[in-house]
Amino acid sequence: MPKYLAIYKEIKKRILSGYYAQNSQLPEGKKFALLFDCSELTITKALDILVKEGLVVRKRGLGSFVKLPFNTSSINSHLKGTKARCDESGETITTRVIAFSAIPAPADVQEKLQLGGDEMVYSILRVRVINDEPAIIEKTFMPVNVIPGLNYANVADSIYSYITDALGYQIHSSHMMITASIADEQQSQLLQLAEPEVVIYVEQTAYLDNGKLFEYSVATHRYNRFKFATEFIKYN
Repeated sequence: MPKYLAIYKEIKKRILSGYYAQNSQLPEGKKFALLFDCSELTITKALDILVKEGLVVRKRGLGSFVKLPFNTSSINSHLKGTKARCDESGETITTRVIAFSAIPAPADVQEKLQLGGDEMVYSILRVRVINDEPAIIEKTFMPVNVIPGLNYANVADSIYSYITDALGYQIHSSHMMITASIADEQQSQLLQLAEPEVVIYVEQTAYLDNGKLFEYSVATHRYNRFKFATEFIKYN
């Protein structure tokens, strides 16, 4: 892992744990550089990520200060995975695996994951049942050579846990697009909707901290089960 990413993770952990309190001033660059045995440029790169995430704000001529978002539990929560979010909130979750296989990457998936024409991907269709209610349909594609050894037991439990715990990889970031539409016949059946209703689509491409794309997915949420929070930051 690049040193600036390791430092970013450590500073973020200290902020979220309260070691660096809300509205407190962080050490200046030279002190941080001595603390982490690195250059000031490395510290700047680490703090840049925290600024983009809304955890740190820079005040010209004064330094860097801790600025907790309105809901710290929402920071990158979608990158924890559905099972981890449910465990944290005390909700029960089970997974119905509808389909799981390795296939040649379809053309649209090749484009999304920046793959060659001969590469294989896992094709996964799951229904996540939360508090005994079918809540999310997840259609997921992952390159076999990036996420090796994925099996049915992992898919039926938590793919993200397999990636972080078994493979030892770090999930870094994602690009998301959120839209809404009326559920089609298959979606209504899988979500056990009495009649067609609005569903929320979350299309995502996700990256490991080594820069590799590891996931392209489209999750279909019941509208009353979907929540998303973020912060917007204005840069001069």
